[in-house]
Amino acid sequence: MEDLIVAVGMPVLIITIIAVVMVILALLFTSGVKYPKVKFYTIDQKWEHGPLLLSATEAAPVAPTYHGHGTDDLIGGSASGKW
Repeated sequence: MEDLIVAVGMPVLIITIIAVVMVILALLFTSGVKYPKVKFYTIDQKWEHGPLLLSATEAAPVAPTYHGHGTDDLIGGSASGKW
């Protein structure tokens, strides 16, 4: 039993120590990285993006033009309006 503990325990201990050291180094190297703040949209702001397609189906959002339906690449269309 003691041989099994040494044979299994030592590699697990070494891998754990290496993982902990790598996590600590990753935290040290990324601590100074500044990410831009996310700008949240509120209803009083002007919407500056294109229309969004929200679908409950598994249809792909882009389809080739077919049967004379024009060049619209959205399946199911889109919505727009004033609130």
